Amino acid sequence: MEDTPDTCRIYCNSCKQHTHHKLALSHAYDHRTEEESSEVYGQFRLWFCAGCDACTMEDYCTADYMFSQVGDGEFSQEYASTYHPKPAIGFRPDKRFHKLPPKLKKLYDEVIRAHNDKLHLLCSAGLRGLIEGICADKNISGGNLEKKIDGMTAVLPAHIVENLHGFRFIGNDAVHELEAPTEFELTLALDVIEDVVNFLYGLDYKVSLLEKLKGKETRVKAKGGAGTDKS
Repeated sequence: MEDTPDTCRIYCNSCKQHTHHKLALSHAYDHRTEEESSEVYGQFRLWFCAGCDACTMEDYCTADYMFSQVGDGEFSQEYASTYHPKPAIGFRPDKRFHKLPPKLKKLYDEVIRAHNDKLHLLCSAGLRGLIEGICADKNISGGNLEKKIDGMTAVLPAHIVENLHGFRFIGNDAVHELEAPTEFELTLALDVIEDVVNFLYGLDYKVSLLEKLKGKETRVKAKGGAGTDKS
């Protein structure tokens, strides 16, 4: 086992960048037995950020089969690190849509979690399911998803519907051919679906809230004006 360093650079979720971390403590473990040599062994390491003191736990491990050839007859042991909490690099926060039905909200939240966990196949399949769920909620029918998306012109601007057709093919490839879309494609698809959800379930709430605020402001001005006239 390699010697444990006193410091290292790790991504800090609090500082939102890679920072110097100092070792607080470490604990070695070995799950190998005489009968089974393929089990992992390594160290649990607790690091704290030198900038903000936030802690990160590292599982630094290897196994007898984890090695690579570095020369003629020479091999190097390979190690893997898993961090807890997970580094939030490329992390996409979930948004809040006040009028989104609970079932659709649950599916949307799971799609975001799948994206953040780099589960691209599940994320793309979930996005496809979210479109199906929105169509069902808006009573939009069709023999397949393409026809349902065409029917969404009744509730969505034409350019958004056009973008959704590109999203449909990402879902088909992922579900039927087990072909995962790229990170860039998923990001675009998430942008589009969040625009759809915001348009259908967020804007009405915001407009109604704005109208309430305007009405309150008008009533306050009216009371103030009446008081001025009285004096």
